[in-house]
Amino acid sequence: MTVGETLAGCLLITGTPGAGKTTVSQLVAERLPRAARADGDVFGIMLVSGGANMLDEEGRWNPGPDGQHQLRLRMINLCSVADNFAEAGFTPVADSVVETREELRFIAGRLRSRPLMLVVLCPPLEVARHRNATRAVETRVDYDFAPLARNQRRELGDLGWWLDSGEQAAEETADLIVAEAARRAVVPESVLGS
Repeated sequence: MTVGETLAGCLLITGTPGAGKTTVSQLVAERLPRAARADGDVFGIMLVSGGANMLDEEGRWNPGPDGQHQLRLRMINLCSVADNFAEAGFTPVADSVVETREELRFIAGRLRSRPLMLVVLCPPLEVARHRNATRAVETRVDYDFAPLARNQRRELGDLGWWLDSGEQAAEETADLIVAEAARRAVVPESVLGS
């Protein structure tokens, strides 16, 4: 596929904080002729009051039951928006942290757009930490996401396309995704259980 061609299905870009999800998903959407970016974080920001604390007392990522419920609500909304765009003829480029196979199966069960293409941006942890540390305070995370990276690798390591973008400019990563995602990132329906 080349820049300017349509990409059928839904492209889901994930990774740890600092992996480049937001920047790359925007650039990918800009390179497609009809695309919309659906940012999973936006659905969390929409919660004006009553939002769960996703960190435990030691400052580690550890959402309790209410946090898990709200994360699931984000996924439901992300899938609905992605499908709405797909049904209108736009390629949805979704950007969200997906940590486990169970979460991916939940997304696949809600998402009607097919094929589901999963791109896991996986620059070296020190690169992701540096990127996180140098971004604006309001978008920076203050917890250690090394456990998230390990769990993603353990849970999703055999699915989708694991793309080490550590030495690439965001534009290069976006060009590569547009060119190769249809071939390298499709998650088989048999794995998704849907």
